[in-house]
Amino acid sequence: MESMDITNKESILGIRQRARDVDHASRTKRRSLARDARRVDLDDIVKKLQVPSREELLVLAEQLKKQKDLGTLQRLRLGLVSDESISAFLDWNGALYAVVGCLTGQDASLQREAACTLINLALGSEKQCLDICQKAGVYLVMHISNNNPQLQVCIKDPCAWCIGNLCGTHKSVCQLLQRQGAEDALVKLLESYVPHVTQSAAYALMQYLTTMPERIEVIATPSMVTRLIEGLGKVDEGIADVGWCLFTLSTRKEVCCVLIDNGIIQAAFNTLEKLTNQQSLNVSATTSLVRVVLNCVGAVPGASVEVYHRSEQLVSVIKALLYSPQPHLRTETLHMLSNVINAVSGDTNTGQPIVNDLNLKSSLENAVRSALAARFTQDPPNTSSFQCNA
Repeated sequence: MESMDITNKESILGIRQRARDVDHASRTKRRSLARDARRVDLDDIVKKLQVPSREELLVLAEQLKKQKDLGTLQRLRLGLVSDESISAFLDWNGALYAVVGCLTGQDASLQREAACTLINLALGSEKQCLDICQKAGVYLVMHISNNNPQLQVCIKDPCAWCIGNLCGTHKSVCQLLQRQGAEDALVKLLESYVPHVTQSAAYALMQYLTTMPERIEVIATPSMVTRLIEGLGKVDEGIADVGWCLFTLSTRKEVCCVLIDNGIIQAAFNTLEKLTNQQSLNVSATTSLVRVVLNCVGAVPGASVEVYHRSEQLVSVIKALLYSPQPHLRTETLHMLSNVINAVSGDTNTGQPIVNDLNLKSSLENAVRSALAARFTQDPPNTSSFQCNA
């Protein structure tokens, strides 16, 4: 009886072990299959991220002419990374029309991808950008003018950014966009509740007005200026684009008055204080706002008094910028401070009392000395790059 129990026990243990072995083998096989599947997926991802060659780019262009496909568009956009690839694509008969066809279709995913593809194409020459604008400009303007709120990020954002790229230093393109109604559409787009769309509209307007400075005073109405100033508090990552658009406006003395009247001093210093308190300084955004204040204070009598009324904030911001590791920020902050002091000192009624009452000399003297000292160096000049041509 006892030997039978032992035999049964050994039999049960053997069955259990075989079951465990089978289960272990099954799990191992499943893991192997899953790993191999992921490896295939990874290979596909790597292949998709590889920039298409010129030959593949032209094959893709021909495919897009025959069938409007999202994957083809995505590969095309990835390949448009150089002057050579942009030229090759635009020279291919019917390729641009195929992209415009996707932009004007009914598929939202294709529309957005087409707009993103045009963003890259708009990095070409003025002649190429003019050709793009002639074929696609009116549709880009139409999309950013659409009142459908669901299209804010999907299509308006990339269309506005594309217009900005088209405008860059290209006068003929800007003139065509003006005739196509881009000015009013971009100004209206500043009202967007989506920060990225506001950023893209500001970027496009900055590029447009930098190329067409004669339009600054026409566009810069109080309502447009207010929208941009409000954008400083609404946009985060794209704050530099809003700042540079405001700087472009501040290059006109008459517009500086509009900026002052609509609260640029308060908005600029609030934003500068926020920027200087961040762990990593946004140098581009900070530079743009320092230049806005510098221009406005230099252009509008009495504007410096408003700066002085923000005395604690003024001292905090200027100290932080004068100790900045960025040489150009230290220099431009010194220019801004100089403009403020000179403007207030020139006001015989309020100037000198304000300077004395705020005791700015004791508050900022060390920071100013440090910034001035940093402009000089005792290191000998590096002459290793010079050549003597006898």
